[in-house]
Amino acid sequence: MDGFPLPPSSSRRSHLPRWLRLRLPSVIGDGASTLGSKIVSQVVQLVVFLVAARVLESAEFGLYAYSSAVVILLVVVAEGGWGEFIMKTECTRDELDQVGTISIISGMLVTMVGLSIAAVVWFFFHQPWEGMLLCLFSSWFLPSSLSVVYDGLLVARGLLRKQAAIRIASEVTGLGVTMLGLWIGWNIFSLVAGRLATLLVGVFASAIVAGWYPKLRLTLPFAREILEFSRHILANRLIIFLRSYSGTLAIGSFLGLAEAGYYRVAERIIAAFSELIGEPARMLAWTLFRRVAVKIDANGKTSRDVGTSATTFMTILMAISAPIYLGLSLISSGLIDVVLGDKWAPAAILVTILSAKQVLLTPGYVTEPLLSLSGNIRRMPAALLFNGAISVGLIVLLAPFGVEAAAWGQCLASLISFAVSMHLQRNYGGLAWSRVIRDCAYVAVAIAAMAATVYSLGYLAEASALRHLSTLAIQVVFGGTIYVLTLAILQKVIGIPIPIFAGGRR
Repeated sequence: MDGFPLPPSSSRRSHLPRWLRLRLPSVIGDGASTLGSKIVSQVVQLVVFLVAARVLESAEFGLYAYSSAVVILLVVVAEGGWGEFIMKTECTRDELDQVGTISIISGMLVTMVGLSIAAVVWFFFHQPWEGMLLCLFSSWFLPSSLSVVYDGLLVARGLLRKQAAIRIASEVTGLGVTMLGLWIGWNIFSLVAGRLATLLVGVFASAIVAGWYPKLRLTLPFAREILEFSRHILANRLIIFLRSYSGTLAIGSFLGLAEAGYYRVAERIIAAFSELIGEPARMLAWTLFRRVAVKIDANGKTSRDVGTSATTFMTILMAISAPIYLGLSLISSGLIDVVLGDKWAPAAILVTILSAKQVLLTPGYVTEPLLSLSGNIRRMPAALLFNGAISVGLIVLLAPFGVEAAAWGQCLASLISFAVSMHLQRNYGGLAWSRVIRDCAYVAVAIAAMAATVYSLGYLAEASALRHLSTLAIQVVFGGTIYVLTLAILQKVIGIPIPIFAGGRR
């Protein structure tokens, strides 16, 4: 597998255009495939959400949301970090079988926990319908545990395009099962069955593409090694899980369900964009950094050289993500009106605030692969625990003062998280944040031009009484065009070396 060229430090910068020229078509293709699969996934989830909200009673939908929160916690435990271990390590066939074995064991153990909870609900609380629902939920755990192993294997082998095709096929299958279930009257059970169909199709298709089926085998030394790695990944995932659900719970407790609904809608809109950006960014970071790490590991320069690649990657990531989130904050009112209607208008200001929060959280997508491949992943759980404690603490502290105060508190928490990410990436991953900040200063100029364009178009559209959908489309198209043109002008006319246009020149 081709990696990045590895010139001496004195000449590395002059060689950056070469590796970008060699790798850029492949990287763009992989990123586009992954992004396409995430777009399909988001569209499927949105369709399911809208249809289910219309078909199901509010109590049924609330039961699904509450139950799925508990189930997702168990899914996190079942998945364990097995896929990340494969992406980090050059596994032999025997080691791969052992990873598969431990994923099957974890999936079965968590399934037993889920069935035990279902039995308690069914027989001790005398709620057979809810118990049956939890039984069906429990069927997720084993295929979910195996699916992350296959995802990690496909990423490690550089098969991102085939992985994307599998995801699209599995999501479409799950959508079909869900729609069929709702049509024939399965109600809430159709949502669980659709997700199960998605998992099963993904696992079987990945197994066929990878040509690998786990043989049951596990040795004690290897089990200790993977569990030690899993401990850090699992801690990270659990902290992120708790952080994700604290806002809605706190706001609902202090301010009521209506405000919690506004906050959750705003979070879900932001999540739709963050997942489209975050998953491709994380997968590409693992793929690109791993190529460098594997290539030069024997020379003992992993941290330094991975950091060099990470610096360019981070600059490009911020140049792509920042205008998306900040542009979203500018069109939040029109977007809410077009997608959800007037009754959800109070959520628009929350979308604006939380968009700024997400800009500050974007660098965190790079931290896990960077620290894992530089041998410093053990430093991440403590940082995530600190960030999670700050986030939860601020949401609890500020929620009584209103939903907007709570949202601003999350912006403050994300600023602290941004500082922590910078510290970890700079000191333990070799990422040159001074260079990223210098280049992103020019990106800020392009964002300012985009913001002025979007605001002016909105003002003109309001004066001419254009329809909201037309206004929204015009703002998105012209705002994005102005942003790209401004960056191109800065690079071509003034000569500012922005990697996304200059091919990494420094």
